[in-house]
Formats: sequence, C-alpha cells, structure tokens
Amino acid sequence: MTIATVTTDINIGPFKIPSNGQNMIMNNYANRNNLIVELVIPEPMMSNDLATTQWLHKDYKFKHIILTSIHQLPQKKNKIKILIKKLRKVTFHFALEGLSGSGKVFLDSCCKEARIFKNVPDLEKKNLNWIELHKLMKKSFK
Repeated sequence: MTIATVTTDINIGPFKIPSNGQNMIMNNYANRNNLIVELVIPEPMMSNDLATTQWLHKDYKFKHIILTSIHQLPQKKNKIKILIKKLRKVTFHFALEGLSGSGKVFLDSCCKEARIFKNVPDLEKKNLNWIELHKLMKKSFK
C-alpha cells in the first residue's frame, strides 16, 4: 500500500499555492505525522476532480493520500460520489486544516466545509488593518 501526495492547480480555494509550495506543505505534514511519501501525483491544471489520483489507485492501492487542503476536493456532487466510491478505504490527510480520516461521512463533511468557505464573500483587502478586521468579526457575531 502506498502513501501519496497530490499537487493540483495553483488556485486552491481562497489560496494561491504553487506546486512547489504544495509539496513543501505536504512533506512537512508527512514528516510531522511519521508518514513516508512514496509517490507524488501531479493533477492537471484547472482540474479539481482528482481523476489522475483515482486512475493511479488501481495500480498503487493507496493507503494514505495527502492533500494541501480540503479545497482540492471535487465540488460537483457526482464527482464527489465517484471519488468516495473509488477511494472510500483510503485515509485522506489535509495538511493546512490538520484533518485526516476516511469514508463517506468524513469526505462528505470535508466537501461541505469547502463549499461553505467558497460561498463566504471576500473581504476588500486594501487598507484593511487588524482593528477593522476585529470590528468586522464582532459585527458578524451580533
């Protein structure tokens, strides 16, 4: 059984992380969790279906797959169902969120969390300081 990391497009949810940065994040996560990476899978640019990973699973029988973030999971419901069906026994690790687990319930909850964050409006970043950010946070909890 193989442990793999998966690099995807530079656009990962709210982040812009080039593949070399993704590799550094995932390798650090693997090191901290005593996982030895045996394979690095580069997914095609502008693809978020993890199709290459699913295809390679037939030959490598992944035990663990490490992703930089939950935002790399498919967002379309039919693509999520296919991913879960093919990789339900694989343990997924999400380095930035510090999450790991396997199975339908875990992957569904990760996809749901990614969708929630995707629908949150972006803050205007120009001239935003910590005091203004704190005021926005307090206002949103009223």
